[in-house]
Amino acid sequence: MSEGLLRARVAAALLLVLAATSCDRSPPPFHETLRQRAGAGDAEALSWLVSAAKQDHAGAQTSLGLLYLGGEGVEKDALAAARWLCAAAGRGSGEALAAITGGAESGDPGLQNTLGLMHLHRYGVPRNTAVAVRWIDAAATLGHPDAQYNLALLYGEGRGVARNDSAAVAWLKTAARAGHPGARNALGLRHLDGNAVERDADAAIRWFRAAADQGHPGAQNHLGQAYALGLGVIPDDMEAMYWFRAAAEQGDPVAQYNLSFLYDRYGNTAEAVRWMRAAAERGYADAQFSLATEYMSRDMHAYAWLHLAAEQGHEEADRRRQALWEYMTHDDVSLAEELSTDLTRGTGDPNPERVVCGR
Repeated sequence: MSEGLLRARVAAALLLVLAATSCDRSPPPFHETLRQRAGAGDAEALSWLVSAAKQDHAGAQTSLGLLYLGGEGVEKDALAAARWLCAAAGRGSGEALAAITGGAESGDPGLQNTLGLMHLHRYGVPRNTAVAVRWIDAAATLGHPDAQYNLALLYGEGRGVARNDSAAVAWLKTAARAGHPGARNALGLRHLDGNAVERDADAAIRWFRAAADQGHPGAQNHLGQAYALGLGVIPDDMEAMYWFRAAAEQGDPVAQYNLSFLYDRYGNTAEAVRWMRAAAERGYADAQFSLATEYMSRDMHAYAWLHLAAEQGHEEADRRRQALWEYMTHDDVSLAEELSTDLTRGTGDPNPERVVCGR
């Protein structure tokens, strides 16, 4: 038996022990035992605690978050602490929520930002935009770049506060100068469109490049678009392809769609179809429409992709779906609609922790 399979089976057995011991109040829960041992420097205990936490066991996530929060047995890491405690609180851990709330009230900007996002997205706590803004503003004022970016978005959307583009831009600039890739990308878009800032293609490219170099997929896609269209740079399809691929490989559906068109332009149909399908499976309506109309020959599959795009409001997809419907049997239409569900199952990202906790 391989070591990886053995560890997976032991981790699964560990979770059974965790579940069983939670019913018996006499011995401490196993994750607390692991926390104590890991906090004392036991690397094996830490390894098992991480394994259980990654399998979404709230007690293990709480224990791991507390270890990172206090720097016990691990290097102190405020970001990791916030992520694991947030994940656990979202699964109903009162201990994790108490740790987040206590840390926020004590002035920890990372936990203030986390608590604000939890209230904003109704994750483990009731939705309360006023409370969300208060905590995020507190963290932003203390210099937390993620909170500064989040506060800029709130001002830009008018969510929980009166819309204020000047305040949004000011917080974006503060976060961008602190190195926040999302803020840098957002500033690039504002300069490209002249949205509450001077229209300046050169400034847009500088911000896109700064964020793209940090691995931000949205900025990588925007930089690719700039090279493809010659916006602020000399047109260069190879450079565009480089940046589109960098974002596409991170799962950005718009970049996958753009990369597909570049491959198609250079006659590489296999790669064009592969990336168009990847974008379609991630729910991008334009890709679903293109896949149905440019690459699909079978009516049922074409109808399935058109159905997905039409249900998102793509008007041309809806028109073509109706045209196909006219000469398909009722059973074929029913099967195609069932197929449309299978085509995108498991490719999205329904986990709210990615938004709230940053995992």
